[in-house]
Amino acid sequence: MSAAASLMVAVFAALGAACSFGVGVALQHRQVQRERGRSAFGLLYRLSRRRVWLAGIGLAVAAYGLQAVALAFGPLAVVAPVVATDLLFALPIAAMWERRRMLRLEWAGCALVGAGVAVFVVFSPPSPGRYDGAAREWFLAFGAVALISAAAAAAAIVGRRATRASLLAVAAGVVFGMTAAVTLSLTRMVRFGDGTAVLARWQPWALLALGISGLLLSATAYKAGALRASLPVMDTVEPVAGVLIGAVVFGERLATSPAALVAQLAAAIVAVVGIVLLGRSPLASSPAAEPKPSFSVNRSHV
Repeated sequence: MSAAASLMVAVFAALGAACSFGVGVALQHRQVQRERGRSAFGLLYRLSRRRVWLAGIGLAVAAYGLQAVALAFGPLAVVAPVVATDLLFALPIAAMWERRRMLRLEWAGCALVGAGVAVFVVFSPPSPGRYDGAAREWFLAFGAVALISAAAAAAAIVGRRATRASLLAVAAGVVFGMTAAVTLSLTRMVRFGDGTAVLARWQPWALLALGISGLLLSATAYKAGALRASLPVMDTVEPVAGVLIGAVVFGERLATSPAALVAQLAAAIVAVVGIVLLGRSPLASSPAAEPKPSFSVNRSHV
């Protein structure tokens, strides 16, 4: 398969993952907001007994599978920003469920996210980079992720309540970026190498630890406040972390010419502005106390 064809497979699989992530977390966030417990592990135990939350997790698992397919064929620097467009799919669906029209703010946010990511992908080189990195590069990436996530989580514990959800979202975002990088390594190993010895490698066990950590951090971020406090942060930090890790570990590069690089950076800024606008949508607020259906949107990876 040519590099251009592989890139197309990666983009379409990433779009499918974004759609599944958005709808899945719409279900998860409402269930999390109904819980009153303080313990993160206790929260997960209680949520595991709710069918709607489990349905959201099922969609997240399906999305993760699509993301793995995308990473097997395309560079992390392309897949991560495309997957971050989950709100582009989730908000119109949430508006339909609530039987109301999309606001101008929401349409503007969708347009900015879609245009920004589209331009970013168009100027991305098709080369996927290498499928694994040296031990030193992996240690550097894991060390940076551990340091940033631990510092953000600690600051959330001792800091002001108003910033708690955003700080936890930073911690979750970098963990999710690392999860995508390890997933890329594992899927490329299966695609190009010997898939029979996968369990003997470190990647599956690292994915298990990263998945649990990310799930705990995202659940506590959702619990700490409205999605407008965590949504723009998580959807911005994750692709940025993915692009940086892809450059360090896999030797991925952005556009090769200065003009194309400027276009990519401008497109990334436009997409982030769109994410911030979508985060201010009423659909990204905490659900009201009344029992009528209300859907809020963000993403939680497995």
